[in-house]
Amino acid sequence: MNNVAEILHRDGVVLNLGTAVNEVHSAHVLLSDGSTIKTHCVIWRAGLKGAVVASVAGLPQARGGRINVQHDLSVEGFPGVYALGDFANIAGTDGDALPQLGSVAQHSGRWAAKNILAEIEGQRRTVFRYHDEGIMAMIGKNAAIAEIGEHRHKLEGVVAYSMWLGVHLALLTSPQVKIETFIDWVCDYFSCARGPKLLDRSDAARINWRDDDTDTWSRRQRKHWLARAEPR
Repeated sequence: MNNVAEILHRDGVVLNLGTAVNEVHSAHVLLSDGSTIKTHCVIWRAGLKGAVVASVAGLPQARGGRINVQHDLSVEGFPGVYALGDFANIAGTDGDALPQLGSVAQHSGRWAAKNILAEIEGQRRTVFRYHDEGIMAMIGKNAAIAEIGEHRHKLEGVVAYSMWLGVHLALLTSPQVKIETFIDWVCDYFSCARGPKLLDRSDAARINWRDDDTDTWSRRQRKHWLARAEPR
């Protein structure tokens, strides 16, 4: 993680680890340590939540709207009902819920299908066992982090970056898509040029960081004039 933090810091990213967002206002964000970040643009990335249908289905729910399932992915008290992927609260070997990752969804989907077929044939359902292959995250060119296997062997830098590219290339659908993607990646890797900007607001008005103060003053003035206008 130290290597990742250094790379992000080099690219101008400020990390506030161990700090939560308490409040979001029109011109600033209030953090749990009492500090504020002045901004009019907030991108909120706080994880996943179960679909709305989970809350109205009458099934037992856990944190984040996820449906509680038994060890075979079936829902207790509801015969023939299964929940899986991001929709389900699936317990791992340590008792904690498995992360909402694509690999968990794919693995649980295949396992649930096997259990449904077994139930149709009158056989016993089997306990779901997730094989944790690890996680990877790409930050930029030659910058990535990977945790491989159940014991989380950590890799960083060029090795993790190459592994990230290889895994994602292998997961693509057809040989043609893989070849075209590989060529694009090679061109991007050896090119120093950046892609076109999505936003160009150089002519936009400057941000007024006192918007909150102005709004508060306006509300007070409005109350004052309303009070004066009331008949006595």
